[in-house]
Amino acid sequence: MRAVSVIVTTYRRAWVLPNLLSALARQTLPPDEVVVVLKPSGDGSERVIEDWSRRLPIKLVTQARGNVAEAVEIGLRSSSCNYVLFVDDDAIPREDWVERYAKLFERLPDAGGIGGLTYKAFLRGGSVELVNEEFYPEAATVSWPHRRPLPGFEGYCEWLSASGLPGARVCLDPVAPSTNLSGVSMGFRRDAVEGCPLGELYRGSRKCLHYESILCYCARVRGFRTYSVKDPSIAPVVYHLVDVESLTRGRGFAHEFWLHYDRAMDYWRLRRLGAEVSFPSYLLAMAVLLRKRTIPRALAFLYAIASLLVEKVLGHS
Repeated sequence: MRAVSVIVTTYRRAWVLPNLLSALARQTLPPDEVVVVLKPSGDGSERVIEDWSRRLPIKLVTQARGNVAEAVEIGLRSSSCNYVLFVDDDAIPREDWVERYAKLFERLPDAGGIGGLTYKAFLRGGSVELVNEEFYPEAATVSWPHRRPLPGFEGYCEWLSASGLPGARVCLDPVAPSTNLSGVSMGFRRDAVEGCPLGELYRGSRKCLHYESILCYCARVRGFRTYSVKDPSIAPVVYHLVDVESLTRGRGFAHEFWLHYDRAMDYWRLRRLGAEVSFPSYLLAMAVLLRKRTIPRALAFLYAIASLLVEKVLGHS
């Protein structure tokens, strides 16, 4: 196997792909391959990728159908290196992004996955302005019983809980155990996540919320830990475009419905993977979350349960 694969999943982003591919072409440690999983949309992405294939070792894989979780699984299957790095198609990595991930995996032998820092980028006319301001604010969850960590995640700054939902505490450690990695910029050892059944677990999902945490769970089951790196002097850094339409950034009834569908399904996904989740904790979590945006969340919960029942009936027929 070669050393580092970079995996990019993309759909309708021909207009920003040059920013990403240009940044990957300037890396101080060039990736051994760049696997681009493209869901065709007729926007000209194929032409952009072909143009950049002269400067990057691009392997183009076409995704005929499916969601981003399935695209991630396709990317993993199509890559060939020991380390796999994921970056969003509307992100711009710093020039030492690949190199910093490689150094962190050498420094942390028990790390199955690592997440870095994501800063903001703004479109200003025809150019991109990079700002050293964190894209994702730190936030702790309320210490309710349903947020207690699953076995194996004690001591984590961000964890998977008994209800299936994520939990978090304020953590100042520069390198901290965490399951809150982001697909905008994250890296994994291949043997930590290869075969993790994302496509199966997220079948029917529109948003694929928390798929990164599912990868972290798969890594933990195999004896690895996953880390979030907050120290700017060692963290891999990407700049992420603000005010760009995405799966998890949006508003309105349908947006909240599909986000909450994934929250309602988290418990069942982890249960399928063998996690020691708690059904009473799950019910408590769902009840607590209904205090806000009640109608779309209640309908999403009912839809999730109905989907599971239909799947069970069809499975026995």
